[in-house]
Amino acid sequence: TLTGRGDPEQVIGLHASAALLPTLGLRPVIGRNFSSDEDRPGGPRVVLISQQMWQQRFNRDPSVLGQTLVLDDAPYAIIGVLPQAATAFPLNHLQVWVPRPTEVAYLQALQGGGYYFQAIARLKPGVSLTHAREAMNVIAAGYRAAHSGNLDAPSTIELMPLLDDAVGAQRESYLLLFGVVACVLLIACANIANLLLARFAGRRREIAARFALGASRGAVVRQLVSESMLLAVLGGASGLLLAEGALRAVVAFGANLIPRAAEISIDPRAFGFTLATTLVAGLLIGLLPALQVSGVNVLEALKDAGRGSFGSGRHLRAGLLIVEVSLSLVLLIAAGLLLTSFARLQRVDPGFAPDGVFTAQIVLPRLYSPDKRIEFYEQFYQRLATLPGVSSAALSERVPLTGGQTPTVVAVAGRPLPPLSERATATRHLVSPRYFSTLGIPLRAGRDFDERDNTRVPQVVIINDTFARTHFPGENPIGRTLVTGMVQRPAQVVGVVADIRGEDLNTPPEPEYFLPVLQRPESPTNVLVRSHLPPAAVATLVREALRTFDPALPLLQPDALTTRIAQTVTNRKLALILLSAFAALALVLASLGVYSVMAHLVAFRTSEIGLRLALGASPGSVMRMVLGHGRRLTLVGIAFGIVGALVVSRLMQRALFEVDPAESPVYIVLSITLLLVAEVAAFVPARRATKIDPLIALRSE
Repeated sequence: TLTGRGDPEQVIGLHASAALLPTLGLRPVIGRNFSSDEDRPGGPRVVLISQQMWQQRFNRDPSVLGQTLVLDDAPYAIIGVLPQAATAFPLNHLQVWVPRPTEVAYLQALQGGGYYFQAIARLKPGVSLTHAREAMNVIAAGYRAAHSGNLDAPSTIELMPLLDDAVGAQRESYLLLFGVVACVLLIACANIANLLLARFAGRRREIAARFALGASRGAVVRQLVSESMLLAVLGGASGLLLAEGALRAVVAFGANLIPRAAEISIDPRAFGFTLATTLVAGLLIGLLPALQVSGVNVLEALKDAGRGSFGSGRHLRAGLLIVEVSLSLVLLIAAGLLLTSFARLQRVDPGFAPDGVFTAQIVLPRLYSPDKRIEFYEQFYQRLATLPGVSSAALSERVPLTGGQTPTVVAVAGRPLPPLSERATATRHLVSPRYFSTLGIPLRAGRDFDERDNTRVPQVVIINDTFARTHFPGENPIGRTLVTGMVQRPAQVVGVVADIRGEDLNTPPEPEYFLPVLQRPESPTNVLVRSHLPPAAVATLVREALRTFDPALPLLQPDALTTRIAQTVTNRKLALILLSAFAALALVLASLGVYSVMAHLVAFRTSEIGLRLALGASPGSVMRMVLGHGRRLTLVGIAFGIVGALVVSRLMQRALFEVDPAESPVYIVLSITLLLVAEVAAFVPARRATKIDPLIALRSE
């Protein structure tokens, strides 16, 4: 908490050793890095600030060096300004760096292998990541042998490139979307190639005449490819204009999900990639039809006296249409599976009632002693419950469904206590009285916490149903004693509550236990207020109440609980929206492909259809002939598409919630949908075929 410079403000900081900045290959913009003396226990309080803070609070004044920042009520001397790279991705939003990470307050009480650090190293020249991993495995084995009873003894040391660690699972999402875009591009290319093939086939006599007049096959191919390249360049230019607008929407929607989202733009690299893709696509969609049509038999083409032949390139056109249909179905099924998964995820009962609950966070500075923290918690949550429009209020260490859950070790007193490294784990929560009633979590047995559960009485604990089933099967847990955490404090079970989804909606309930915050003076603390008032009004009331206790404390992240929960599935929603949009586009392209193939079938077989009608064929039989041809091609494409979708859905398995890709009815529903769309697309050309006048068709012969 930054004080002394206007309103109190929460700033995001990093406890880092002096070696971190040079390890990253960085140096301060002005000033210097931490010295070795400042990085030793008990060293001077110094701080490095971000360029953003330097600009906003000091107007980039070089005399900032030596000035003082008050952080958590302690003065820190500014010794330098960090470079932009030290506060950008993956170290997002960091505003201050201080030395001596071992002096973080909560680490002082941890023992038995409970120290939590991130180590960053730069490999020596000539040392591979594999060799470094082998060396670290030796270190881990030595630690495990020397400290077998420690909590982290079974752990391994995992080395990975910093970029891979920062990007995490998002790489898979981006590759999936890239593959989806590639599929849509292939569908579009197949569609245009089909159209060009039909168009070039209609120019068979012209092409034959060129050959008869001495034109080489290469010259004809170059002309036809040039025409397709011109179309591709015009399409690429239009795509760039559309992408500029679409990109703004994607970046705005995924600003909090996509690393460095604000930097995403159509820069020279993106423009170069688009240009290269456009040229390659234009070459491919023009070259294949050009080579097909340029192989025309000059004598036969001139002898046809103006008739087109659908047989020229017929198999190629059919193959391209099958590719379109199959790729479209793959995208449709992928989007359908994700939509089914998302719908089922939204229907999951979280185990509590988030509607009408307001949340915010308070971080008490180090100045607060343990007794003062407990006094603050005891008085503040009672004050919240008396605010106008508030029906219930509570405090908690964490807010359900917003992440950040950390399992801790637990054991049952009266049973053999195994070493820390072998004990079971459960998620710990610190909560105030009325926490369960505020969130609407049912109490199964025993009692809730109340004001009597403070530091002057023995410690108590409440467990959830899963914890009770796991550790007390067939027993009554009320009155039993748990040994919790690394400090191994005993606490008596006084209640059992219903399970809730604590980490996220797709993770089943796990063993959890709840400790009264009035017995554990820890920080930070989340405010939970149930009220019928809008979140902004509740935030104002809570902020005013907070000022009566400590004017220097800021109220952080005020929002409705439903909004915070919705943010946890925004990444799924973003992927679903993008994939659904591309799948819809693929469906449109596939239907246009079916329409174009059937339309050209009718155009090239006009004489044949006219002759059939003249010989007594009914319009219905002609329509069935045209529709049957399109239906057969579509069914073949659907068969290939189902096989492809089964493969793709296996790759998507981790992104699906309670959806078995092999048994999902999505395949049947979307296959029928695609078949119906293809039937509709083929209906117009088929109907046009029934309107052909036999006299006019035969006269053209």
